[in-house]
Amino acid sequence: MSGTEKAMQGVADTLREFWAHRPVRPRAGRKLGGVATGIALRFQIDPVIVRIAFVALALSGGVGLPLYLAGWLLLPEEGDQVSPLESLLHKGHSSASPTTTVFVGILMFPALAFMFGGNGGFQVFVTLGAAAACIYLLQKNRGHLQPATTLPDQPTVATPPVPGAPAWDPLGAAPFAWDLPEPAPKPQPPAPRPRKSRIGATTLGVAVLTVAASAILGAWVPWFTAAHTIGLVLGVLAAGLLVGSFVGGGRGLIWLMIPLSVVGFGMTAVDFDFDSDTRISSYNENPRFVTDVKDRYETSVGSVTLDLRDLPDSGEVKTAIDVELGEAVVHVPKNADVTFRCEASSIGELDCLGKRAEGSSVAVDGRDLGNNGEGGLKIDLDVRSSVGEVRVLRD
Repeated sequence: MSGTEKAMQGVADTLREFWAHRPVRPRAGRKLGGVATGIALRFQIDPVIVRIAFVALALSGGVGLPLYLAGWLLLPEEGDQVSPLESLLHKGHSSASPTTTVFVGILMFPALAFMFGGNGGFQVFVTLGAAAACIYLLQKNRGHLQPATTLPDQPTVATPPVPGAPAWDPLGAAPFAWDLPEPAPKPQPPAPRPRKSRIGATTLGVAVLTVAASAILGAWVPWFTAAHTIGLVLGVLAAGLLVGSFVGGGRGLIWLMIPLSVVGFGMTAVDFDFDSDTRISSYNENPRFVTDVKDRYETSVGSVTLDLRDLPDSGEVKTAIDVELGEAVVHVPKNADVTFRCEASSIGELDCLGKRAEGSSVAVDGRDLGNNGEGGLKIDLDVRSSVGEVRVLRD
């Protein structure tokens, strides 16, 4: 057997061992389905780290949502013979009702659609691979540990001593010795001071070097943006948390990882198309002649208000408004023939000559001939906002 075949066989054996001794979802100490708490108890790590990992995965293209639901379906609950999904297939008893199991299974469909429906297909597969690698490393390095019976932050309840019993016999098992003097306590050597972990500082150092290297790379590679830098830094922080879960330390990285995850999610989910020619401001335009109307009005952050009510009653006007983050408002004359298309490409609210829509990736279009029917000034509008409000008003 070649070295590659042996390595693959070792990976397969580790995954089979993980399934045979998979985590059990506890009934106490869990926040939702007990998946994160069960993983923490199985591998004796802080449950906060596991919960933060699921949140980070949820913000990385929505990967954490189907993974958590899969754990809910495939991990048995404390005291059950099999998992909810296996019970639904009549392979044993589970305390989860079939209705609950089916409901969680139905939730998998929108979760998977959200995960694969965006533009980050490659990112999704990379994140899934990283999650599988984390599970493999946990089983490889901590699979031999016995599952903890209590959470790390819950004290173990000791058996109360029998009243009157000496400290060396708290259960009162030797009544004949009750009159014996208490044994002198042995002097205990001073406990060594715990060595401060350097995982956090080392990870932060690597993260700073990553930012510096990304800045140099961005100067030479046009497509390498700030979103890529944030993704690399999140990967470094996640690796630091993973190592810290084995050797201790690094929990402070969580408070840096959370805001970076939110910023990275916003930069990838919302299509901001900034360039050096766009304006970051709010302004009003009130042209009085057809020739004064520009072909395009745009801004990155702010609002654009275009008032066409002072235009003459004849002629043709065609213009577009593009706002990345903010509001786009167009006022048209009462008698103009208006052909319009309004769009919120990421998320927003539309109100265009009586047609309304709100939500994610919404658009409306149509033609409105005004109060006097067809004839007179003709206006062709294309109004877009990536995130914000779009209105075309006749007033």
